[in-house]
Amino acid sequence: MRRGWVSVEDAAGDWWRLSVFDDGWVELPGFARGLSDTRAQLRQLLFLLGGFGVLVLLSQLAGRFDGVGPLSLVLSIGALGLLLFSAVLIARFRARDRQQAAGDHAQAMAARRAGQRVRRRPGTPLFRRARSSAEFAAGLEGVRRIGAEQVSAVVLSGPERPGPADPLVLSVLLHDGSVLTYRTPDPVAREIFAPWISRSGG
Repeated sequence: MRRGWVSVEDAAGDWWRLSVFDDGWVELPGFARGLSDTRAQLRQLLFLLGGFGVLVLLSQLAGRFDGVGPLSLVLSIGALGLLLFSAVLIARFRARDRQQAAGDHAQAMAARRAGQRVRRRPGTPLFRRARSSAEFAAGLEGVRRIGAEQVSAVVLSGPERPGPADPLVLSVLLHDGSVLTYRTPDPVAREIFAPWISRSGG
């Protein structure tokens, strides 16, 4: 059964989309920008938009009463300041998105030059939903599967509310002694990797 997916960065700085199932996960070429980035940006912008609307409304209401003209002016200035801050925030979001897109493009071009391309294997049903990581990986060429049988321990560390500057770090110890390290700003990693994390603590 599929548990979900998460965008992660490996130790080499490349981004992958991990498609996680109960029996392991599959690494697919991914994107630096994940759903968590979009959700966080939308939350911040909606909060600022709501604050701007409230300040404008209060300013208009204050202007209807005598003797509170200064308060109306202060509220209007506050609304304008919030609007300017929102514009700066949007500019920062766009700059970061462009940087991430450039990195994703460079990674894709490097993989193409190396002949590393993900393809559907001939004969694989196009609309059939895979029920396991083994089945999912069997239908694709150019991907790597990490099976639950390969995993010795998983350690997840990081803040309660991760972000691009302070991500979660997922360290995977395999039975052959090698270690995989993933970094992600998406807190959903805690949920979809929970079976392996709890196993490593036992």
